Amino acid sequence: MTIVRAAIVALALCGLGDAEQTQASEDRAIPIEGVANTRDLGGLQTKDGRSIRTGQLIRSGEIDRMGADGMALVEDLGVTSIVDLRTTLESTADPVLWPDGQGPERYNFPVMEQEAQMIEDMRASIKSGTATETQTDTLFFEAFGYIATDYTKEFRALFDVLIEQPEGEAVLYHCSGGKDRTGVATALVLSALGVTQEDIEADFMMSNVLKDARNASVKIADQVNAERGTNMTPEAVWPSLGVRMEYLNNFYSSVNETYGSVDNYLHEGLGLTDQDLEKLRDRYLN
Repeated sequence: MTIVRAAIVALALCGLGDAEQTQASEDRAIPIEGVANTRDLGGLQTKDGRSIRTGQLIRSGEIDRMGADGMALVEDLGVTSIVDLRTTLESTADPVLWPDGQGPERYNFPVMEQEAQMIEDMRASIKSGTATETQTDTLFFEAFGYIATDYTKEFRALFDVLIEQPEGEAVLYHCSGGKDRTGVATALVLSALGVTQEDIEADFMMSNVLKDARNASVKIADQVNAERGTNMTPEAVWPSLGVRMEYLNNFYSSVNETYGSVDNYLHEGLGLTDQDLEKLRDRYLN
């Protein structure tokens, strides 16, 4: 089964067909010029019948290419804190465009810092047309197996920002594509808030629609092959743009193997207390 086909199957397993997933994505998407994969977590339901407040938790891809209109929109949305989960290498090479001392408060908690060169090498292989489906898919699948357990300090720092965020002020957190590091962060945040597993999975898979992963991977492969005279397949590009349920499941497997459950990870791995979690829920849930 190809990666793209596996993604379609995973969408179906989430209970949403392509049309429904596209509509759900459009309903929650926040269009910002120069920024991909941005959406509001507001409206997602919890197991006890509560819901996440609209306009308070925003997940996104990298924001370094947004223009003045985009920056104005982010501020109009009430965002006063931005958490960057990219590596130091990424955030230094492509910094946000607000002048120092202006715009929302910015934090950098570099998840995958130890794998920064591996990320750059993967991107270079796609640009050169030498990437293969097996290489890129394996890289992303395996990353989900250690991202949470190896970067507890960084994810705890994100939670500290969320917990201390003033009432009514929004937080935007992002990585580069807004799908992997941000995807894991979101799975943890939604779990901490008590969102249903079905909605966590559906939100994770929504990146495929908002990044138009299928069409974009074909376009990139065609462009690189035309320029380089290579024969790279769209499937080799796809993991850099899309997500599979297998990735998320590998994240859960690693957390369960080390901590027994996501709840134990939140308490033991991140050191969050019951009071911390209650404060988080009171802050972001209706």
